[in-house]
Amino acid sequence: MNKREDKKEAILLAGMDVMKSQGYNGTSVKDIVDAAEVPKGSFYNYFESKEQFALDAIEYAADQGRAYAKSALDDASKCAHERLNAYFSGGIDCASQHDFSVGCFLGNMCQEMADTSDIIRQKLDQRLNDNARMLTDVIEQGQASGAIHADMDAGTAAEFLFNAWEGALMRAKASKCRKPLNAFMSMLQRVLA
Repeated sequence: MNKREDKKEAILLAGMDVMKSQGYNGTSVKDIVDAAEVPKGSFYNYFESKEQFALDAIEYAADQGRAYAKSALDDASKCAHERLNAYFSGGIDCASQHDFSVGCFLGNMCQEMADTSDIIRQKLDQRLNDNARMLTDVIEQGQASGAIHADMDAGTAAEFLFNAWEGALMRAKASKCRKPLNAFMSMLQRVLA
């Protein structure tokens, strides 16, 4: 990374932390630059608007999520069940470490912005679909090996699991406990059995 990219990433990360706790609408450009400890003009050197900042933040969060997902889901030394369990268990560990207060950045943005910004909605839909496709691949591999029953459509199962996961994260954030995530893991075993 060059110095310009480092500076942009520093502003992005500081601003994302603010958005995680205050939401898109509760975060101003001033909040972002204050958190990044840069002058307001610096923000506009890297982002043409707050909406563009949000789009870049979505990309950054999705890239981080994809890197984590690949590490769990692409581990060929484990069967499909183990990889799916590792992926979701890691998500539970992350939620627990943050006292169930953060949730999924993409999910939080979707809940807040899908009805008010079409460009943000489209970016979120695209990146959330990427996540479901990764799950589809693992389910298909499990079906091919006989570890996951083949009488269900892998894409539909992945979409269901991913949507249930996002809902469980939202409920864990609301209840500030892991009970919804434990329920998800229990049902995950039944869906894949």
